[in-house]
Amino acid sequence: MNDKSTKENASNLPADKIIATVVLWLDEQCPHERWDLSDEQMCVLLGGITVSTWNQWKETAQINDSLQVDQDTIDILAMLVSIYKMIHLSSPPGFKYDFFKRPIHHPTFNGKSAREFMLENPSLDDFLKVRNYFQSRVML
Repeated sequence: MNDKSTKENASNLPADKIIATVVLWLDEQCPHERWDLSDEQMCVLLGGITVSTWNQWKETAQINDSLQVDQDTIDILAMLVSIYKMIHLSSPPGFKYDFFKRPIHHPTFNGKSAREFMLENPSLDDFLKVRNYFQSRVML
C-alpha cells in the first residue's frame, strides 16, 4: 500500500480506531531495542497517567479496536507519532531508534538524547522542540 492510500484509509477511520492503533503502536516502541522505555516512563510521556491507566488503554485498544481519550492526550499521541516520523526521516537507514537515544549536541538539549529530554520535560512545548529539531535535520 502506498503512502497516499494509507493516509486516505486513515482519514476514513473513526478517531477512536486511530487512537487505539497509536496506543498499540506506542506499546511496540517501548522495548529496549527501540525507544527503551518502561511502562512508567511511557506514562510520563503520556501526560503523567498511571500504569494501570496505560494498561487499561492497551487492553481496551486490543479488545475493542477503539479507544477514547481526551483532547490533551490526542495532542500528545499525535506529537509522539510526529517525533517518530521526523527522527525516522532525519536518521540514516537502520538508526531511527538509535537517534532517539543518542545525545543531541544543541544548546536546547544540553547533550541529552530526545528520550532523556522528553522524560525530563514532558510537555507539548518541549516535545515540539524535539520534533522541530529533527524536522530541521530533514531539510538539510
